[in-house]
Amino acid sequence: MCNRRLKIGFTLISILIGLFILAGGIITLIRVYPIIMNLSERSKSSVNVSFIADKIFMLIEAYENKEIEIPEFLEGTIPDFPDYKYKVNFTEEKADLYKVELEIFWKRDGKDEKRYFVSMLRRR
Repeated sequence: MCNRRLKIGFTLISILIGLFILAGGIITLIRVYPIIMNLSERSKSSVNVSFIADKIFMLIEAYENKEIEIPEFLEGTIPDFPDYKYKVNFTEEKADLYKVELEIFWKRDGKDEKRYFVSMLRRR
């Protein structure tokens, strides 16, 4: 009879230890979750900005043709990414060589964010 009580007590203790470990793991996940979500949003924004910059630089390649007049600046949004705005400034460095400055703006968590890119454009 005494042996039977020891087995029941051991089972109860092992269940309590298991619950304690499980609760510790859940509490850790709850504390880490906001950090993971913030990093996920930052990486999503970074990928979107890189994609938008690539699209805009591809559009700017049309200005390599000397028959197309280069504007002083361009600005707008990409239809696939309405939350992101861009502005492109063209500065002539030498004859037929332009410095292209691209700024992309967006809001994240109520804060204004921006990324800056620079490239060169040679007209042919």
